[in-house]
Amino acid sequence: MKKDIKDFLKDADFILWRLTGDSGLDKYWADYIGQHPGLEEDFDAAIHLFSSIKLEHEKLTENEYLHLKERILHSVSQKKKKKRVSLFIRYATAACIALIAGFSVFYFTGNREDKKMLAMNQMIVGENLEEEDIYLITDSETTSFSQDVVVKIDKKGSAIMQDANGEKTARIDVGKTEMNQLIVPYGKRSQVEFSDGTKVWINSGSALKFPSSFKGKTREVTLSGEMYVEVAKDNSRPFFVNTPDFQVKVYGTKFNISSYGSMEIQSIVLVEGSVSVKGTAQEETFMEPDERLVLRNNRMEKSRVDVAEYISWKDGYLQLNKTPIADVLKRIERYYNLSFNIQEELDLSSKTCSGKIYLSDNLDNVMKAISLLSATQYERDDKKIYIHINF
Repeated sequence: MKKDIKDFLKDADFILWRLTGDSGLDKYWADYIGQHPGLEEDFDAAIHLFSSIKLEHEKLTENEYLHLKERILHSVSQKKKKKRVSLFIRYATAACIALIAGFSVFYFTGNREDKKMLAMNQMIVGENLEEEDIYLITDSETTSFSQDVVVKIDKKGSAIMQDANGEKTARIDVGKTEMNQLIVPYGKRSQVEFSDGTKVWINSGSALKFPSSFKGKTREVTLSGEMYVEVAKDNSRPFFVNTPDFQVKVYGTKFNISSYGSMEIQSIVLVEGSVSVKGTAQEETFMEPDERLVLRNNRMEKSRVDVAEYISWKDGYLQLNKTPIADVLKRIERYYNLSFNIQEELDLSSKTCSGKIYLSDNLDNVMKAISLLSATQYERDDKKIYIHINF
């Protein structure tokens, strides 16, 4: 059973199939992947990588290549069907030996050393996922939006929905709703402005629960995901953000909070003002500006940071400083609704990014910037994304 991309690229059947496009091998490989579905991503990546294998035209002319291809196809077609698989191995091996020994034709584009060829076999494969809508859920109705939205709640209990250009798209009565929920899927962002003047930027893959109006002695919202908050100052009514793992208490401040789930790091980054954080163990920790608090295993750890690295996403760019490429790709996954398959055995410890990446609508520009900053190579084939890791 083949285990990775390199095994496919060494396989004689695979090489002959990609050289000739033989229909019999189409079925052979379709059956093979059907029996080993766990190898499909490596199989697709090997096909893509094989496309970077070229023929040296100064040693093998186009006519010579076509003639050789016809000879291979003719030889295979003359054999009986019941012997097809074993003969494929024999003929593919013979053809590949003849090609390599006689013409030295195989090479990866721009790389001729064996070490570099092996490095090109190591890659991260990603793909675009299907887009989902943003949902605003109230007691009486659920409204969906295909594009990013800005929600402004006025003192009369209405939610004014605007697009990215500030154009009004809808007006929803939320005055009688005890609690609303805004669900922002991967690939989308939203903003909410409460009637007290507090502003919230909600990142991809997040859900925010909030009341139509803040009543009583506190202002409280509940978050799953990530948001940046500019809290309107009100000394008589502290602002609380509740997550499954901790609670943040503020009076008037700017901060970023990330709480994507128990499998990831939970953190708060304070830009200005003062906040206190209380975990499930009931301990309370106070923060100062330019501090980041991380929650790990019910323990809180604080450190001094450059806050721009954690809040720049709300302004449409990523500020990176020796950030591991795996972390960068995780953020890109959410922002653009992608899925990257990073194999456990792939050592990415030496791959980091430093600099500024603008999160434009053109994904290719973003991925090329990441490739440049991390010294990797990026390619895209329709919905498939390939990041070649060079060591």
